[in-house]
Amino acid sequence: MITAAARYFLAFALFASLVGQASPARAEQQQWAAAYVDWTFDAETQAAGLSQDLWIPQAATASFFTLNWDFVSGEGGYIGLQSDATGATNARFSVWNASAAQGDACRKFDGEGEGMTCMTPLAIAPDKIYRVHVTRGEADAQGQWWIGWLEAPGTPRQRIGALRVNAAQTMVTPASVHNFSEFWGDRVRACSAVPLSAAAFGPPTAMRANGAPLTGSHPKGRRPDGHRCRTGRERSGVVAGHAPLPIAGAPGMLITLGGDLRANRALAQRLVAR
Repeated sequence: MITAAARYFLAFALFASLVGQASPARAEQQQWAAAYVDWTFDAETQAAGLSQDLWIPQAATASFFTLNWDFVSGEGGYIGLQSDATGATNARFSVWNASAAQGDACRKFDGEGEGMTCMTPLAIAPDKIYRVHVTRGEADAQGQWWIGWLEAPGTPRQRIGALRVNAAQTMVTPASVHNFSEFWGDRVRACSAVPLSAAAFGPPTAMRANGAPLTGSHPKGRRPDGHRCRTGRERSGVVAGHAPLPIAGAPGMLITLGGDLRANRALAQRLVAR
């Protein structure tokens, strides 16, 4: 049985075809090249929306930095910032089992599950903190709409797209909220050759149906079980580090992903000491 986290990981391999002109003979994806951040919410409740601050001080090719969630009644989706295999960057909003989309650049995906995704081009600036939002939209005869938004410093909030799910998926489970940093590019000869990236995640906020916010706390780093990149010579996995790091004055978590152990630690130390 494939867990929700594993499905997120496997599905991200699809973005090679979603964001570029991938060849049918494309090489195998680097496996288990990811790290997570889990959050604790003080009250077990349901939410009608989510938001979170993201800081990407160092992007890398074929990388994705996301906020993930599940609906109370089933699988949810993810929203975040991404780079493709050429280094071009974008903001992306995706939902599992979505049946319709509204937006300038939305399409279906399939593989380890099906859904729809929307994106908007974005030149990620390493000195800016971005905020992503997921809000509940209108319901119609075919289901419930959810909307993904991007907020960049000094610019109006931008709609990435809207995706429709079944009518029962009206609320989010805050306990399911987590972050994900992944290298989804081609397999490398040694895990230390995965390009080095850094992403910091501020505490996510879940909005109750009455508009009252509920903020996540106590961030905890996590890696995929097994498949660790310990010596740098393993074929699968990736060097990954977690470090507490305030984001916009709130307690957050930094993920450094890729490179060899020395380079990974040096990047984390530089960012924490900034």
